[in-house]
Amino acid sequence: MRARFRRAEPMASFELVPDDEREGAPGGAPDEAPEDRPATLRERALSRWRALSRRGRVVVAAGTAVVVLAAATAAVAPGLLDARAERLRAEAIRGLPGAVDDLSEPLAETWELTDGTGLVTLAGGLALTTDGTSVAALDAGSGDEVWRREVGTFPTCGPRGGFPDDLARPSDVAVCLTGNPDDRTVTVLDAGGGVVGQRSIGPARVDAYDDGAPDGAPVVVPAAAGAIAVVEGITDATAPWPADDLPDAGTLRELRADGWVDPTVRVEDALTGEVRGTATLHLRAEDLGACGMMQDDGEAPELMTDPSVVASPTSVTLSVCGAIALVTPGGAAVDADPEGAWVRPLADGRLVVAGADGSTVLDNDGSVVATVPGLVIPPQVDDEPGTSYLAMAGVGDDATGPLRLTSVGPDGGERWWSVVPDDLGGVLARVDGVVVVQDGSGLVGLDAATGDEVWDRDDLLRRSDDGSGEWVAGAVTDGTRLLLGISGYGGGDRHRLVTVDVRDGTTLWELKQDGYLEGLLAIGGHVVTFAGAVRGLG
Repeated sequence: MRARFRRAEPMASFELVPDDEREGAPGGAPDEAPEDRPATLRERALSRWRALSRRGRVVVAAGTAVVVLAAATAAVAPGLLDARAERLRAEAIRGLPGAVDDLSEPLAETWELTDGTGLVTLAGGLALTTDGTSVAALDAGSGDEVWRREVGTFPTCGPRGGFPDDLARPSDVAVCLTGNPDDRTVTVLDAGGGVVGQRSIGPARVDAYDDGAPDGAPVVVPAAAGAIAVVEGITDATAPWPADDLPDAGTLRELRADGWVDPTVRVEDALTGEVRGTATLHLRAEDLGACGMMQDDGEAPELMTDPSVVASPTSVTLSVCGAIALVTPGGAAVDADPEGAWVRPLADGRLVVAGADGSTVLDNDGSVVATVPGLVIPPQVDDEPGTSYLAMAGVGDDATGPLRLTSVGPDGGERWWSVVPDDLGGVLARVDGVVVVQDGSGLVGLDAATGDEVWDRDDLLRRSDDGSGEWVAGAVTDGTRLLLGISGYGGGDRHRLVTVDVRDGTTLWELKQDGYLEGLLAIGGHVVTFAGAVRGLG
């Protein structure tokens, strides 16, 4: 039986010539070497070539072409494959929060908006702003005004949300609240600027501090999917802040004796008033420690119990001190854990109610998807939502000891890996199999599957010995590269935009800009920054 593999043999070079070339012919070569010198390699090769049949010459020529083609392919394939892989990754993440088109080349400012407020992201890559008594939709790529609509005095539009990444989630319609506090009107606009409808809702406040509204007027906030959030039961009740102690059950009794009523948030259709969902906030004694404190001259300090309502593209959240109640997009009511819980959207549209003792992941209908040990920290940019959760959790059977950044399986039960961070400042991204975290020294890239350190950039953020200095205010990605918005540069009145390769952490390019950076996000695949003015980059 013949061996399946043969030992490699030295390669011979062949020069292809016509069959009729002979000694003495123009351009020809002698059949044999002169007697006074040995045959050259070329001459020996030519002699062997002529000894081959025509079929044999075809086979040799074909084999030579394959070798040449293979060598050329080997030279260019890595670059082509890398480019194709990057293109496929960019296509795979398109539409996810924080996804932009391309970060391979340095960006430049393409437009600036200095006189607009109340940004709302609409479908089609549009940014809606208020301007006087009108609203205008701008193309996030060029800054060009696509349409403008007169809506009335003092417009407040939504949904907006409480976190920068909320603005990266486009809405099909915008809801605008206009008019004087004693007679408000709600207008619903579609992404093309058409008026879907209007309704007068009477007296209303845009927040708890709106003194222009009559006493007892509800707080009304524009919400997602053509809805408004209405908070009723607001009182001016307060109670003394205990001297040299935190508020307790006795403080809560004093608060209720002063007229406190647990408020309710109602989500209703902006045009018809049809109720989509309600939730009542239940204030507990353990929530009072998170209340603010107010104090008039010469008076004892008192609790601040003003409610706050946030209507994002993914939920409506009512909070007072440390208590939270929310309504999901499906209309389900959720009473959050009293131990300082907070609500964040995940990249796949689900919600996480996160607390130090545990976190709950909810679907749109309010059903529990997973219960995760520890405080879930959603990455600002995530191209693998739902595959696992990143949480700060204790270890051991009683979950004590130092908190670790832990990767937990999608059902919340299995812990895949955990690492002890150096003063964790946030989880910036999970992109291309790498988790990028900010710690006390800079940025670290961890293998998303194992938690092993892939790269370390302790030189990226400029820090002082006291811990002050730069920090990351936002991040976006094209699937391979990560653009970081770094605040605190130049004493805080300037900021840096730095793009790194998530695979090895190397810096690809950097841009310095004026202004204190408040946020960095993606709208319709385009980079938008918030630094006093709203700026588009491309």
